[in-house]
Amino acid sequence: MADVPSVEFDHCRELVLLPGSVFEFTSRFLPPGKLEPVLALYALRQAVCSIPLSRVDDSVKWAKLKWWSEELVADPGAPSRHPVLRALWLSGARARLENAQLFHLVSDAMAQIDVVPDSDENAMLDRLAAFGTTEIRLELALDVADIDSRSLRWLAAATGMFRLISSFALNHQPEVARLPLSVLARHAVSLQQLEQRTSMVELTQIIEHLSAVALDWFSSGLSDLKIRPESAAGQHLQLRWAMEKRRLNSIRQDARGFLETGKRYGPADAWFAWRYLRHLR
Repeated sequence: MADVPSVEFDHCRELVLLPGSVFEFTSRFLPPGKLEPVLALYALRQAVCSIPLSRVDDSVKWAKLKWWSEELVADPGAPSRHPVLRALWLSGARARLENAQLFHLVSDAMAQIDVVPDSDENAMLDRLAAFGTTEIRLELALDVADIDSRSLRWLAAATGMFRLISSFALNHQPEVARLPLSVLARHAVSLQQLEQRTSMVELTQIIEHLSAVALDWFSSGLSDLKIRPESAAGQHLQLRWAMEKRRLNSIRQDARGFLETGKRYGPADAWFAWRYLRHLR
């Protein structure tokens, strides 16, 4: 596997190794030779999947995603290619990812441009599960591993819910438009009030409720989880899900603190991660 040149590697780091993020923490536990392919894949996911959430006209979003669909099958070795795609190619990850899998990532992003708020948590489960399975399968494809369909559905939805909840952290752009209508009605609050943080009591209650829902989904997905064969990508995913579940527990217990302060990982988290990976092995 070739080493990723600094310009491509640094670009990927800027996209996904954000201070305090789950992946910034879990990436430290990837074995030698596995960081660069996974980092490049996460950078691609971030570059593509952030487009539907950007504050630009839909026509611009469509144009960007169309460009990505063309870029994915262009000559990866050309200097003019996007640095994330060059990182995928030079790390060896691109050779393990089928075009159809990558196109699914783009088509999933396209489908989210016109998405309307879910009616309730059950509808949200179905939507998040449908969109989240592609990302999980792409990571497992790095080691030609697979996951059972039942666990895949629950975990895809749970990690998607975690991402939604995390968007409300300090200095992040909250994804208020993704909240279920039933949750807004239950707390008699509008999207504008939540986005401007003028209803902190209601927002805190919503975060606590959604955290509990996501924890149930994680429990369903992690029970009797089977990823075959054993792989570095599979172990990284399981650690990431365990850390997301761990953080959700913390958020549910102190949603106000989560909304008002940033989160960094410390020695207790590192000790938990070490013990968790040792159990997997």
